[in-house]
Amino acid sequence: MKPPAGTDDHLLWRERDRRRLAKISIFDIFASTRVSPVGRSSEFCLIETPDWVNVVPLVRGQPGDERFLMVRQFRHGAGSITTEFPAGLVDPGEDPLDTAARELREETGCTAGRITLIGKIAPNPAFMANWCYTYLAEEISETGETDLDELEAIERREVSARELDEWIGTGEFTNSLVLAAYLLFLRHRERRERGADRN
Repeated sequence: MKPPAGTDDHLLWRERDRRRLAKISIFDIFASTRVSPVGRSSEFCLIETPDWVNVVPLVRGQPGDERFLMVRQFRHGAGSITTEFPAGLVDPGEDPLDTAARELREETGCTAGRITLIGKIAPNPAFMANWCYTYLAEEISETGETDLDELEAIERREVSARELDEWIGTGEFTNSLVLAAYLLFLRHRERRERGADRN
């Protein structure tokens, strides 16, 4: 959500020009010349990449005893195996909700009877120009085999909320977007419980 016009002029930088430095796989890298509120000019590196989705598949949902369907895989950047929520890139022209359903099916062989958007974050707003949408998937059903890309090797794993509380930020649970998705889930659960208490 943009701030009301004029309220943050003392913080806003204005783009003067932009040139593409490279196009690499899913990334476009730009040099953006911007002018500060006091007239200083500098060049900044920006990365444009497709939006992402995270899917939090809730396979058992009793408060205090939630269980999630997660995936284990080798991540080349970290050079290690991580345990994450199903996730992926939004294809051109694709609605993020459709991406969430697709990634859940492809990575786990499951579908959800209900998928709810629970948050949208900027993965790294310092230099990345994309969003990550987090969806809660409920009423999970097995539909068959996974449909992995030829370069994907993924293993499913059920993880309890209690385990996540203990492990997140350590070992295999170090993906920052998993931490963000779990925080969004906890906030969504709290709001839903408060709403139920008022009824």
